[in-house]
Amino acid sequence: MTPRIATAAFAAALVAGAALRGSVLRVAVLVVDDSWRAWSYHAATTGTAHMYGPRGHTVRFGTIDAPVVYPPLALDELGVVGRIYARLRGGRFPDDDGLTMAIKSTIAVFDAAVTLLLYRTLRRLAGTREAQFGAAIYWLNPAVLYAASLGYVDALVALPAAAAVIAASGAQPAAAGALVAAAVMTKPQGLFIVPVVALALWNAGARAEAAARERTALFAAAAIAIALIAPMVAAGTLWYMVRSVAVLAGHNMLSALAFNLWWIVSYLFAAAAVPATGGLGAALAAQPAVLTHAYAIARGLPHPRLIALALLVPVVCWACFRARAAADLGVHAALAAFIVVAYFVLSVQVHENHFFLAIPFLTLAAALRPAFAPVGAALSVTFALNLALTYGWAGRLPSTTQLPIVGIDATVIVAIANCGLLVWFAATLARVCRGGTAAAIG
Repeated sequence: MTPRIATAAFAAALVAGAALRGSVLRVAVLVVDDSWRAWSYHAATTGTAHMYGPRGHTVRFGTIDAPVVYPPLALDELGVVGRIYARLRGGRFPDDDGLTMAIKSTIAVFDAAVTLLLYRTLRRLAGTREAQFGAAIYWLNPAVLYAASLGYVDALVALPAAAAVIAASGAQPAAAGALVAAAVMTKPQGLFIVPVVALALWNAGARAEAAARERTALFAAAAIAIALIAPMVAAGTLWYMVRSVAVLAGHNMLSALAFNLWWIVSYLFAAAAVPATGGLGAALAAQPAVLTHAYAIARGLPHPRLIALALLVPVVCWACFRARAAADLGVHAALAAFIVVAYFVLSVQVHENHFFLAIPFLTLAAALRPAFAPVGAALSVTFALNLALTYGWAGRLPSTTQLPIVGIDATVIVAIANCGLLVWFAATLARVCRGGTAAAIG
């Protein structure tokens, strides 16, 4: 393919992605975005610092009654959206298509920013053709498009998280630390990149200066975090904020619609509950549901959270150990993606959108280390299916999730596939690391 044709194809991909996002800007999926609507209104009118309250506190917006469980930077960003929206509506804040478009347009802008970040990074490290391909792959990734159609705001954390790993790999500790803080203060899942950033900074230059790079990153992260929580300190709501965000870690669910290991456990419980008179076919056709830890414990399973930690922590530690000598962005990105995927597959209380953070890292890894391209593509497909089978495109639910031939719920097949893909990903990461992780790629 000639450079001119490649550029034309890249431009067409950008237009197609923009058109697909534009086609669903007016479509609200309230089960996903009702919190963003309420948070945007209150952050714009009363300020982020006053949105956190005692246990059970919620914010009301019309018929929406939403708990505030995100860190302050996400609320600040939604507050900016709300203030712009109110100004455009002459000081009013109606809960209508205009608000849906404002929120979804913000998601599209952040998606575009991630695309630009990937393009610029890959052009610098691998050349224009690879940059165009990688950026187009992210912009048209079916999982990213499904997430945008439903109104998930995970692009807000994906941008600083991806930028943090890129900065760390490029020996920019102050920027890396600040961006890590921004990611964590947007969504708690930003914590997943902390070990990757620390490892990348350690290997990013002279070993004698490694400790200094880590200190610089730590001081930069602390400075940003202090600046973001200062309004809560002044308002006396800091403890409320900490407790509200911590609620996310205590959700009492095996799987919160993430098709993972615990979704399979839920399926097995559902199959076991089918009367014996129903036969094997009825058991196989059982549909999993969101089950509580108490439900599983009452049926003889040890506490699921302890099992999940016992599975997840060794896997993450193993991955960090295998990549400990990594000095290039391709492996750093793969490690970050692997940690997110391991969390998604092995942990409890995981929501269906928590995979999103892995996508920009999978894109970078596939472009810089082609060995990761097949597993990255497969994971993107299963994540897209997770969203499609849960809420459909822009909330248009599929009529059924039962596979007509085998009689098994498709969500279970996706969950089994995700478990297998995690093993494949681990094997690929181990193979790449054995082949030498200190190559001068990035």
